Amino acid sequence: MNTPFRKSEPMLAYTLTLTLTCLFAVAAIATGLSLLDSWLRGSSAYRVLKREQALLDAGFVPQVGAYEVRLRKEARKPARRTLAAATRPNARRLPLPATQFAG
Repeated sequence: MNTPFRKSEPMLAYTLTLTLTCLFAVAAIATGLSLLDSWLRGSSAYRVLKREQALLDAGFVPQVGAYEVRLRKEARKPARRTLAAATRPNARRLPLPATQFAG
C-alpha cells in the first residue's frame, strides 16, 4: 500500500494529540481548582460579614484592634544637614555630626 506518510508520522500525530489533550486537561483542572478556591474564600468572607451584621443588629459595637489605634503622631526626626547646606552664609549655625565631615 502506497501512503504519502512515512512510518513515524502517524506516531507523531498521536503523540501530539495526546500531549495537547493532557495539556487541556491540566488547564481545566487548574481552572476548576482556582474557581473552587475563590468560591470557598468568598463564602467564608460572606459568613463573616453576616455574623458581624448580626452582632451589629444585636447592639454590639465593634472594637478596633490595638494595633490600629495610634494615640499620638509618630515622632519625626529632623532632616540631616549636608555639608553644603552647613557652609552656606545664611545657614543656621548648628553643629554637624562628625561623620559628615569625614570625606
